[in-house]
Amino acid sequence: MDAYATLFWLPAAVALVCGVLATALLRGVTLGQASSTKVDIASSALAFVGFGLFVAGLQSHGAALGRVLATVAGCLVLAVFCARQLRSHDPLIDVRMLSFSRLGAPSLALVVSSAGYTGSVFLFSAEADSFLSILPVSVLALWVSLGGFAFHKLQDRFTAVHMLQVSLATCAAGLVVAAFVGLWPAGFLIGLGVGVSMASGDAYLLGSVPPKDVARAAALQETSLAVGAALGVAGFGGILAATDSIAGTAVITATAITAVVAALRLNRGVFKA
Repeated sequence: MDAYATLFWLPAAVALVCGVLATALLRGVTLGQASSTKVDIASSALAFVGFGLFVAGLQSHGAALGRVLATVAGCLVLAVFCARQLRSHDPLIDVRMLSFSRLGAPSLALVVSSAGYTGSVFLFSAEADSFLSILPVSVLALWVSLGGFAFHKLQDRFTAVHMLQVSLATCAAGLVVAAFVGLWPAGFLIGLGVGVSMASGDAYLLGSVPPKDVARAAALQETSLAVGAALGVAGFGGILAATDSIAGTAVITATAITAVVAALRLNRGVFKA
């Protein structure tokens, strides 16, 4: 097994160890009310199939027609999933929350920032052929942590929308720097922007709901991060396959993030956290 394949198998081994430890250490622990919660198997299956088909359609391999059909089918399945959630009294993911700007805006920011992070790691690793060339990508998580620290120092000085806008704009600027300057300054800007965006999105999303709705907001938060992570790799990979240019991919994705920054302006005066 080569080092590249090992990179993907190591998390599986860690997860297995964590599962064994959890089974051993949590034996006999009861969850009380949570243990009686009904699992919506149909919604879980729809979400799994829908997101799977949608992301599969964005991949760079396979016939173009097959990818298009997979994406369309994924959108249709997700539409059925959303309709089911709207009719449910206890939805798996309360999509009705997205109609409120104070929840929809940070959810969108979480999707974009998560996509920017995973997509950047994928993009910058595409041509890495040595330890030194992969080092800027390896320390990206450090800059993300720094961004989270910066948010807690700045959140009282700026409005929620400005925090989300500036952080995503910093991420977009980092992608442009990656295209024309280098990975070290680009990694710093992307990590800083993603860190602030994720921290602010989490804080504003969970802090904008009453205590009784925190669990549903948390489900929306985790879903946003997971969707963004999948779209980042699939989206960046699809654009890279179409353009065959890392610089071109970075510029295109930076433009898309800039469009999201502009869209967040619509929430000024409405989005409160």
